[in-house]
Amino acid sequence: MGLSRHPVLAAFFVLAGLGVLAFLLGLPHWGDAHSEEPGLRIAERAEDVTFPVQIAVARTGNLVKRLPTSGILRANREVEIRSRIAGSLTGVPAFNGKFVRSADRLVAIDDREYRVAFERARANLLNAQIEFRSLSATPFLTPVDSMETLRRIEKESRTLDSLTQLRLSGVIDDDTFERKSRETEAALAYLTANRGDVIAGRSGLAQAREAFETAKLNLEATRILAPFQGYVADCLLANGMQVNAGQILLKMLDLSTILVDVEILESEIGRVAVGQKAHVRVAGLPEMEFEGSVRTLNPLVDAKAKTMKATIALVGRSRTGQSPGSILRPGMFASALVETQSLPHRLLIPREAVLVRDQRPLVFTVEGLLAKWRYVETGEGNEECVEIRSGLSPGDTVIVDGHYTLAHDAKVSVPTRNP
Repeated sequence: MGLSRHPVLAAFFVLAGLGVLAFLLGLPHWGDAHSEEPGLRIAERAEDVTFPVQIAVARTGNLVKRLPTSGILRANREVEIRSRIAGSLTGVPAFNGKFVRSADRLVAIDDREYRVAFERARANLLNAQIEFRSLSATPFLTPVDSMETLRRIEKESRTLDSLTQLRLSGVIDDDTFERKSRETEAALAYLTANRGDVIAGRSGLAQAREAFETAKLNLEATRILAPFQGYVADCLLANGMQVNAGQILLKMLDLSTILVDVEILESEIGRVAVGQKAHVRVAGLPEMEFEGSVRTLNPLVDAKAKTMKATIALVGRSRTGQSPGSILRPGMFASALVETQSLPHRLLIPREAVLVRDQRPLVFTVEGLLAKWRYVETGEGNEECVEIRSGLSPGDTVIVDGHYTLAHDAKVSVPTRNP
């Protein structure tokens, strides 16, 4: 069946073919008219892009080298308060966090039993003193002739020296020497003894005085006083509680100075000395910085950890004006920077300004409204600044933020500073 038998169908195919041909003939003309216009607009927009950046000024100053370390805070003094005696608590004015002055009462123990013992010991001491006076008037205590006593002391001393020489020469054996020397030493002790001490022993005065002092100390121990000015910690006491002799009752903290015990690596020991300044931050208060100085260096090195302990004393207030003892607490973890060296008259820029391209350090400076790529030679540095030995001059403006994707001569915008 041919198309000649269906004129309508033939006309349809002819028209469709003409339409396709016209579309194909017009397609290049359409592409020529529109292919360059989007590219031109993109190029125009790229030239107009402005990159916001942050800047800093290269300055001449002292480069302070710092040694980072860390440690634990502790109080200037920390004392465990123990009970010297056993008994029942009748008063506990102390509580955790309470500020007390030296000699303030912390704890009271029932003193009735200890007061009775004290009175008994005082009466016994009085009786012994009377007995001492009675014995002092007896003939036993009549002083002997002093010259005769000296002669006897000299004789016994020569005897003891002679016994020593006889043992060394082998004339007498060790057993004989021990027996005879004991007799001689006893005679010397009798001749040289203080007569008052002998009388005190016979009258019981020495024992009575010892018992009296012990009873007095036990009675005083019923009132436990603060040994220094500070704060109460670890106090879990209550009235009526029974305590034992030697039991830890609480702790006293002297927070007048806060100390930081830090570890110094063995390889860095030579950089640290007493008196060097330090800057300390704690994890719990990251926005605050405290100044201090190295107070002591432990001369021993830990053989296992290969570190030496240094103690930093926080001597200044924070930037907010608060003292370390008012906001810091013993046991806190702290990071510290110890100033080990100061290099004067160095050209410094922030560490963030330095980039590395093709293994060479470079910075972006701002000239007018354009970013300029400059290779530089760096020197010493610390955690904040880097020394520039060549490539910049004092007063040059360097980009410290927003420069990681910059190209040379890129347009930049710098936020205006408040006057």
